Amino acid sequence: MYVIGIDAAKAGWVLVQYRHGHYSASVVATLDELPRADRIWIDMPIGLVEGRRETDQLLRRELRPGRTSSVFNAPFLSALTASNYMEANDLAKQHAGIGLSKQAWYLLPKIREVRQRYRSEMNEAHPEVCFARLAGHPARFSKKTNEGIAERIDLLEHFDCPPFWKRHQSHVAIDDWLDACLLATAARFPCEFLPADRPVDQDGYPLYAALPKKSPSPEWCG
Repeated sequence: MYVIGIDAAKAGWVLVQYRHGHYSASVVATLDELPRADRIWIDMPIGLVEGRRETDQLLRRELRPGRTSSVFNAPFLSALTASNYMEANDLAKQHAGIGLSKQAWYLLPKIREVRQRYRSEMNEAHPEVCFARLAGHPARFSKKTNEGIAERIDLLEHFDCPPFWKRHQSHVAIDDWLDACLLATAARFPCEFLPADRPVDQDGYPLYAALPKKSPSPEWCG
């Protein structure tokens, strides 16, 4: 199986590939450079609605207790056509009675690109949830801390992922590498979807996330 894990970075997109038992990695400016694969797991919302997505709520449950804040609400569908944050925030309040976070607003260019380049083998996935499924428990520390970085590296090394995170590349942070590695590693294993019935939004884009079925290595106790 040929799988790819993708995380957004200031430089564009970090790609970690797993094929025929070997990992490789690269950074591309746009998803036009994305190769074909059996599975492509990307840390980015794809399907959007005018309100809170069930997907985000289900993903948070996977991270209880302590790590639920790492899954934030996706922007609303109407934000895709808004020309500025104020307009998008007003539209969110009109449609759902709740505002739009700045964090979600800043993701919109990447979300537009994913939707424009969407393929059937592409699934939204979440690195923190993948960690929890691979390890058998949510991460104990934030990926922005030295302890969190070490925790994630321990898990990835257990699954024989090379240390791509040691690469020094402009506008690519260490957690960008770690997230892409986690997605590629998780995509190697049998998967399931949240929600299980795989709903789509009004434009046909998936409103569900992929994740490994269960810990493929229950003896790991890092």
